[in-house]
Amino acid sequence: RTLARAQAALAWPEGTPAVSPPPPPPPPCAPLSDADLRSYLGPGGRLLRPQDLRLHVFHGGVEPGLRKVVWRYLLNVFPSGLTGQERLSHLRLKAAEYSSLKVALAARAAPAELAQVAASVRKDVVRTDRAHPYFGGPEEGHPHLAALQALLTTFALGHPRLSYCQGMSDVAAPLLAVLDDEAQAFLCFC
Repeated sequence: RTLARAQAALAWPEGTPAVSPPPPPPPPCAPLSDADLRSYLGPGGRLLRPQDLRLHVFHGGVEPGLRKVVWRYLLNVFPSGLTGQERLSHLRLKAAEYSSLKVALAARAAPAELAQVAASVRKDVVRTDRAHPYFGGPEEGHPHLAALQALLTTFALGHPRLSYCQGMSDVAAPLLAVLDDEAQAFLCFC
């Protein structure tokens, strides 16, 4: 009876097959634990089932203590198939590349461009979640605010067509707070 009324309301001709509704989403699961993460890793710590890991995180989240590890997988920091040792080497290499890039971009930029980018980044950095313990405290000489400033300025100078947009600090700040490493946060942000 309900179908007949719906067809009449929508003026569907009789006998038109009804479109089946999409399947319900899978039920939420528990947040990804250390044991769960190990089940996705193979010999040597290689990630074997990246899609399954992503689905688990999508449906259940990640335990806060594992975010530092899992976010780097989710944000494609590592090329596929690396072992645990190879991932550490990759991070060291990328950290050195970031340090070089930061210096080179700042040296290459015109003083006016550098000042303009730094000023636009600074407006957001000083307002970054100051109630969070990682960013709390006095503004002057704050190491985490300085790291966020450097990360976002380097990104803006390295991506001149995009530069800096208001709110980028809201994306970069949690990465920096969780990873507690400027170079790794830059990799994840990129």
